[in-house]
Amino acid sequence: MVDPNSKIETRNPLIVFAKPPAPGRVKTRLTTALSDEEAARLYAAFLGDTVDGYADLAADVRLYWSRAPDDGDASLPAGNALSEHVQQGDGLGARMRRAFRETLDAGAERAVIVGTDHPTLPAAFVERAFAALDEPERICIGPSDDGGYYLLGMNAFYPQLFADMTYSRGDVFEETLERTRRTSADLTVLPSWYDVDTPADLRRLAHDLDADPSIRAPRTRRTVKALRKQIAST
Repeated sequence: MVDPNSKIETRNPLIVFAKPPAPGRVKTRLTTALSDEEAARLYAAFLGDTVDGYADLAADVRLYWSRAPDDGDASLPAGNALSEHVQQGDGLGARMRRAFRETLDAGAERAVIVGTDHPTLPAAFVERAFAALDEPERICIGPSDDGGYYLLGMNAFYPQLFADMTYSRGDVFEETLERTRRTSADLTVLPSWYDVDTPADLRRLAHDLDADPSIRAPRTRRTVKALRKQIAST
């Protein structure tokens, strides 16, 4: 881990929220179709593809772990991250707020946060997010099909987007939009995308990978291929 306030030299710092891919701790909603070990292997593939896929867009990838990886978290696919940190705060909103605050305090002109549950998310969406933050007082958000969001970006600090916010609900995106309207920021909304949380999402992912060979998610593609029978049986 590094000093969270170390100076940022790039204009495109990308904050990636992640979990160490330990069996029984990640992708637990997929364990009706996969074993704990298989779900962890799939998540490790998501994580590696996320970090690698956006490396060209953000010279400073700031990987924020939900907890410090330990010796039981083997083969963490995060070698391309330039800095690793541990999320701090009581709840997801507080943790995102702190990550944005640290990144902007370190000299960033803007910052974008993404998760690791959408390995086929087009890199062009992240590019559009950074471009949308070129002008002062901007917020960018990418809605997910489950009612949340897969991306949030800002070029000034807007803590009101997170205060007393309840997550893991179907109206998180709409609530965040309403909070954004109460700021002075102009808003950009990106196209919708989807998280891979349930067996139905996993089948959708497998279909998309089959239908589009240009999708750049090599770890995910290999892992889904190896789990084809389990996925088909759900």
